[in-house]
Amino acid sequence: MPDTSIIEQIADELYRARREVTTTDFVSPRLPERDLDAAYRISELVATRREAELGVRRVGRKVGLTNPLVQKRVGVFEPDYGIIHDDMVHASGVVVPASAHNFLRIEAEVAFVLAEDILDPALDAIEAAIEYVTPAFELVDFRFAGNVGQIVDTIADNAGCDGIVLGEERHAYGDIDLAGAEMVITTATGDEITRGVGSNVLGDPINAVQWLAETALRIGQPLQAGEILLSGSIGYIEPWPADVECAATITGLGCVRATLDSKA
Repeated sequence: MPDTSIIEQIADELYRARREVTTTDFVSPRLPERDLDAAYRISELVATRREAELGVRRVGRKVGLTNPLVQKRVGVFEPDYGIIHDDMVHASGVVVPASAHNFLRIEAEVAFVLAEDILDPALDAIEAAIEYVTPAFELVDFRFAGNVGQIVDTIADNAGCDGIVLGEERHAYGDIDLAGAEMVITTATGDEITRGVGSNVLGDPINAVQWLAETALRIGQPLQAGEILLSGSIGYIEPWPADVECAATITGLGCVRATLDSKA
């Protein structure tokens, strides 16, 4: 673990960059190679400071980099996770101001909402804890100019999560074959942005939730009832086209819609 002052300095830089909607330097040159613990510590410090200064509260977690197509594109080949605060959650149909983000990207995935705490990482226990599933957009943004960087960069920057948009329908887990579900994102003008199938996400989106449950237990922060869990992008992560409504449809789950407003 690097010196505490370095971790705190990086966390301060990322917090200010997020608050001021600007970019900062990659953190990887200042951390030991693949020091994931240090990167997660930075993310935790930023989240805690948001809670202290903005009064926000934690309502969920997201898993990122679960799709091998996305991993290959960004050059990071393992999952990571980030924290979702209540000010980051939006309902379908939201208009998102472009001024609140650096380089907003769009992705669609399955969101899981828990009815019970997950204290056992066995798959049947996880499945029993799920209240419902729904389609979701993730608002992906980073505090770094250019590409994503290394795994420690994305982890330190909350795994790129700037917000989520939850779908219009709620479905009981098990009612839909999530591995076989097809996803497509289109614009209101008929342009296709990306598509994919649920099995792109670690073979089945539930496997991403299991990875998150195991990780959460290992760090002593188990998943709790009421949490919203994002399982990772089914298709590619693409630039978000401005000033046109985008809709993601997942077979059997319904739709989620949002618009990026370039003038706001």
